[in-house]
Amino acid sequence: MTIRSLRRERGLSQETLADLADIDRSYMSGVERGLRNISVLNLSRVARALDVPLVELLGSADSVYAAAVAVAPYRPTHPDSLEDEQWEPGRYLSLS
Repeated sequence: MTIRSLRRERGLSQETLADLADIDRSYMSGVERGLRNISVLNLSRVARALDVPLVELLGSADSVYAAAVAVAPYRPTHPDSLEDEQWEPGRYLSLS
């Protein structure tokens, strides 16, 4: 279920849910509309405010895995292939 559907099911306004979760109402609105990303900490606060397990907001294990693979497909590499990479602060290493 989505945050919005759970909120409505409980008869809560966005403002009330945001207050219960200690999150700004405009941020909550953006999260519900898919315009803002939500941190794990804030997702945990929302789950607690809605009185649901955090995993319920994440969806099924299959859907979470499918979403993770779609964003960053796993490409196994040999550890020795990273020897040429030079990491500096503020720079990401490519593992592909």
